[in-house]
Amino acid sequence: MRKTQYKMKRLSILLLIFAGIFFNEQAKGQLIKGEDTLCVFNKLYLSTPDTTGTSYYWGFCSAYLDNVPSGSSIAAGTGMDSPQSICMVSDSGNYYVFVINLNNPRNLLRYDFGNSLANSPIVNNLGDFGSLIPVNSKGFEIIKEGNNWYGFIVGGATAVNSQMVRLDFGTSLVNTPAITDLGNLSGLLINPQDLFVFTEAGQWYAFTNSGFTGNLIRIDFGANITNTTPVLTNLGNPGTLSFPTGFWPVYDGSDWYLFVVNRLTQTVSRLDFGSSLLNPCVETNLGDFGGIFNNPRDIVIIKDCGNYYGYVTNEASNSLIMLTFTGAINTVPTATDLTNFSGFNAPRFLTRMFRDKDNVFCFTANNTDNTLSRIAYSSCNISSIASSTLQTPQPVEYSTPGLYNVYLAIDEGLPTMRVDCKLVRVLPKPYIEINNDTLICQQDTILLVGNGPGLNSIVWDPVYNASYPYDTTSILVYPREDYRYNAHLQFYNNKGTCAFDTSVLVRVSRVQADAGPDQFVADGAYTILGGPKLSYGQEYSYSWSPNTYLDNSFIANPRCDPRDVQFYYLTVKNDSTGCISRDTVIVRTECTDIYLPNAFNPTSDIHLNRNFGLLNNNIVHLEYFRIYNRWGQMVFETTDPAKKWDGTENNIMLPPDNYVWIVEGTCDNGKRIRKQGTVLLVR
Repeated sequence: MRKTQYKMKRLSILLLIFAGIFFNEQAKGQLIKGEDTLCVFNKLYLSTPDTTGTSYYWGFCSAYLDNVPSGSSIAAGTGMDSPQSICMVSDSGNYYVFVINLNNPRNLLRYDFGNSLANSPIVNNLGDFGSLIPVNSKGFEIIKEGNNWYGFIVGGATAVNSQMVRLDFGTSLVNTPAITDLGNLSGLLINPQDLFVFTEAGQWYAFTNSGFTGNLIRIDFGANITNTTPVLTNLGNPGTLSFPTGFWPVYDGSDWYLFVVNRLTQTVSRLDFGSSLLNPCVETNLGDFGGIFNNPRDIVIIKDCGNYYGYVTNEASNSLIMLTFTGAINTVPTATDLTNFSGFNAPRFLTRMFRDKDNVFCFTANNTDNTLSRIAYSSCNISSIASSTLQTPQPVEYSTPGLYNVYLAIDEGLPTMRVDCKLVRVLPKPYIEINNDTLICQQDTILLVGNGPGLNSIVWDPVYNASYPYDTTSILVYPREDYRYNAHLQFYNNKGTCAFDTSVLVRVSRVQADAGPDQFVADGAYTILGGPKLSYGQEYSYSWSPNTYLDNSFIANPRCDPRDVQFYYLTVKNDSTGCISRDTVIVRTECTDIYLPNAFNPTSDIHLNRNFGLLNNNIVHLEYFRIYNRWGQMVFETTDPAKKWDGTENNIMLPPDNYVWIVEGTCDNGKRIRKQGTVLLVR
C-alpha cells in the first residue's frame, strides 16, 4: 500500500532517521533554547546546547501541522492505471514514490523527485515482473537492511490468489528489482490489506490484516529478512475490527500502538501493545467522530512539535480527515474534515508523512482518474531570514503576529542525526515576563510577579485567595485547588500605551492523609487502617508511627493486630512534589468474648491454618480448653491459652469431622467467660 519501515533501530538512512530519531528526540531533552513568545520585530535569540554536531540547519518559518495544508495534483498520463498501492522512500538524498497499478498488467511505477518532493517527478515503468505482482495489491513496504533495499507487497482477494512477494533492489532504489514470490504462506493470507515490517531484538517481523475477518497476522522472518519460509501466526481479531484496511504504527518512546481504519463501521481503532509489538494487544475503538468518515481506506500518523497528527483518506467523498492528538498518542483525538484540497478522486492509500527540512509532504494515489495527489505543509516567508547553517544562528525577527515553527536538524544525513522543533508565538504587544504555570503544596502561598519594558501595572482577576503586596505588579495567592489567575498588563512607553492579557495557572498538589475513624477491635481480631479519603498512587509514600502491632508501616493500609490501646500517626508524602499531609487514629481493644476459628487443616500451606486454638491475646487464666469427638470422647485438653490442637490424639491423626469444643477462662479485665462451639477438621 505505501509506507517505509517505521522506526527501525538498525537502519541509518535519512528516511528512517527522521521516522525514528525525530519522533523521540524531544523526550530526551530540548535541542532548541530560546524564547517562545515575543512581539513583532523583536529579536529572537536561539541556541542549542548540543555542540557536538558536524552540521546544523535552522529553519525559522518551518511548516506547522496545525495550519491548513496545501495540495497539488500530478496529472494522468504518467503510466498509472487504477493505482492503489503506494510508498515513499529517500535514498542518497533523492526521493522516490512507488505506485502499483490495480489493473492488468499490474505494473510497478517509480516516480523520481530528485532532491525535493516539491519537484515534478520523472516516471519510470518497472514492468509487471512476469505477472508476479499480486492481484489487488494493497500493503506495500520498502525497507533497508544493511546496504540493501527490499520491498514487500501483499495482495489478493481470496485464499487462492492472496500472496506476498519480495522485491530485491540491491544497494540502490534506481535498480530494477528482482522479484521473489513467497506465496500464500501457510494459507493464512486471505484478502490482506496493509503491511508493516519491523525488527525487534535482532529478529524481523511483519504485520498484515485480513479485510474479511479483521484478523491480525504476524509474519516471523527470523534473523534474515530474505527468509522465503517465514512463520505466520494468526493473532485473531483483537476486538471489533470490521473490514480493517489501512493501519499505522506509533511508538511513543515507551509503548507501541497500531491505529486501524475500519472500513465497514467507518471508525478508527487503536491497538495497544505495551513495550513490545510481540505482546498481546488490547483494542480501543475511537468511534466515528460524528460520522466524519465516508468509506475510509488508510491512515498515517506523524509527531511534530509535541503533538501527533493523523490523516485518513475518505474514498467515497474524496476528502482527507485530520486527527489531532493533543500531547499523548493514547488520548482521543479531534477530527477535522480538510475536504478536497488536492484533486482527490477515490484516494485510497497514503505514503508516510515526510519532513524535508522546512516542508512536510505526503502522497496518495487516486484510483479513479489515475493521478497522484501531493499533500504539503509549506514554510512561510514571515521571518527576516529563512534559514541558517550556523551552530548559533543570527537573531531573527517576525513581521506579522502568529504562531511559527522553528526547526533544527543536526548532523543531517548521518546516523547521529537529531532534530527538534519549537513553536514561537509572535504577539502584536510589547514583550513581557510573568510567572510560568507553577505548582504549590496545599495551604502554601506563592508570589506572582509580572514585569517588562514599560510595564506600569497589572490587574489580577479574580482575586480568589489573594492579597496584594507593596507594589502594583505582583500579588500573593494561596489557592486551595488548581486555579488560573488572569493578568491584564498595562504598558507605557514613548510609542504610547498598550495592554496585554495573559494568565498563570497555579496547580495545587493535594495530598490527603486519612487514617480512618477511631476503632474498637475485639481481642484477637484485627483491623485495616486507612480511611476513604486517603491519597493513593505510585507517587505517594506512607509512614505509620509507631509500627507496633502493624504488619507493614510503609503501606497505605496496614493490618493492625492490637493488644492494647494504640495512637497512630500517618504521614503521606507526594514524592514528585514533596508535599506532605498527616492524620491520626486511635485503636482500642478489650477482651469481651472468646474467639476461635470454625475450621482448620493440619496440612494447610498456610501456617496459621494448621492448628486450632484461642485467638485471644488477653486471656490471663484458662480454666480449661477441651475438644470432643462426635461420640463424646475428649481428644484434647489444655489450660494454656497459647496451646493449640494439631488434629491428633496420642500422635495419631484424627479423621476429618466436626468436633465440639468447650472453653472457660478469665480476661485481663476480670471478665469470666464460658463458651462452646464446633470446629471442622479438614485434610
